[in-house]
Amino acid sequence: MVAPLLSLRWQVYRATMRRSIWQLIGFVISALYALGFGLLAIVGLLFLGLRDDISDDVVALGSLLVVVWTVGPLVAFGVDDTFEPRRLAQFPLSTRDLMLGTGVAALAGPGGLVTVLVSLGFVAAWVSQPVALVAALVGAALGLVTAVVGSRATTSAVRPLLEGRRGRDLMLGATVVGVSLVGPAIVLFSGAEIEVTALAHQTAPVLAWTPFGAPYALPAAVAAGSWGAALAHLAIAVASPVLLILWWRRSLERTLVRPSRVSAGRGRGLGVLGRVPDSQLGAVLARCLTYWVRDPRYVTSLLSIPVVVILLVLFAGNGTWLLVGGPLIAWSLGWAISTDVALDSTAFWTHVAAPMGGAPDRWGRALAIGVPGLVLSLGVAVGTLAYADRWDATAAVVGATVGTLLAALGLASIVSAMVVFPVTAPGENPFASKQGGSLAALLSQTVGSLALLLVLSPTLVVAVVAIVKTSAVLSAVSGVLGLATGVVALMVGMKVGARRLEDGAPELLARLRSF
Repeated sequence: MVAPLLSLRWQVYRATMRRSIWQLIGFVISALYALGFGLLAIVGLLFLGLRDDISDDVVALGSLLVVVWTVGPLVAFGVDDTFEPRRLAQFPLSTRDLMLGTGVAALAGPGGLVTVLVSLGFVAAWVSQPVALVAALVGAALGLVTAVVGSRATTSAVRPLLEGRRGRDLMLGATVVGVSLVGPAIVLFSGAEIEVTALAHQTAPVLAWTPFGAPYALPAAVAAGSWGAALAHLAIAVASPVLLILWWRRSLERTLVRPSRVSAGRGRGLGVLGRVPDSQLGAVLARCLTYWVRDPRYVTSLLSIPVVVILLVLFAGNGTWLLVGGPLIAWSLGWAISTDVALDSTAFWTHVAAPMGGAPDRWGRALAIGVPGLVLSLGVAVGTLAYADRWDATAAVVGATVGTLLAALGLASIVSAMVVFPVTAPGENPFASKQGGSLAALLSQTVGSLALLLVLSPTLVVAVVAIVKTSAVLSAVSGVLGLATGVVALMVGMKVGARRLEDGAPELLARLRSF
């Protein structure tokens, strides 16, 4: 039953690419990138094999590959539900056929291509030692099986936990915090002068006796003539996927016989809708406020704010560069609504059918993040001023912060009314990306960001000069200029965005439905 499932995988790819030329371009670029990266990995590992002792490096890199595959489902849950077990339960497939088919199909994509090529690279690293080469081939195969089976087992195990909203929200928060801490961790390691090679040599002896590194430690033991250690590594490398298969089978069987959990919930009144004006603007405002609190695609933007502050402190210390924190947060929050219509997906039809006026729509979306965004960005601005002890730059920093937020809201309101592209659909993993959406998003976001930078350039230039020269007069001028620029950009953006939305709403909806 492997062939039909592989055929299904490719049919899904073909159907996805036929929807839009952008999706086809995105897939081709992803495949070429994967092929290039994989070939570079083979060449790099081949040259690595020319060194005298490569065992620690191979074990560390191989362990990293298996870990990424194993914990990946915790981040990528919901990215691709093509082979969601309950969808296939209606077909005459045994559990064994389902496991074998989905396991092989997991490699049918850019990520699988990279993994296979990197695994071949681990074999190429031992090409100068014929005896170890055979062991490397066995170890690479076992490592690949462990990675794929570990990924599938983790997916089946966490699926029941993440079907409920609380589980998904908890995992989302943990993932955002974990991913965001990668940057600070790199900075801290750099400050401690910990080299990657030294870290590999320190961890490899331990990883070699774990399911992650045992397959890749096998050729080194064979090359050294340590047959007892080689047998031990082989036993761990064989036992690990066997145990994972048993765990996967048990989790999969439970999933197939247990119905999906659907929570009816309890009525709690109108919520935010009962606290806003009874108007079109109030309805949009309430809905957007709800999104910013409950939709993971929006929440990720808010969770990244403290991480940005931490990074600024680590990089800038108490220096002048720390003062960019307020404007940077303001830019991020204000520009976030540039994808609002795209994030609405086909639910945007309610605005078209109502019909919703352009002005209430634009103002409702802007106010939903504009008011809390003003509080957050000003809080960061004041905090950075205090931390850097640069109260002389208060007017410049506050003016730049408020001006950036207002201008970003204005220009983002124009962009979202003109351009939509494939984005993560409601209910999907917020870290997922639609094929073909990356290039369109890159173009529209780049042009829009450059336009915003052009609008803000006078304010930012005067603010920088005022801060560097410690000029109170220029600081005041910068503050006034920032406020004026922000207000004008906001008003113009609201007016132009409203007009564009009213004129082109049906076309926007048609494009959203085509994704």
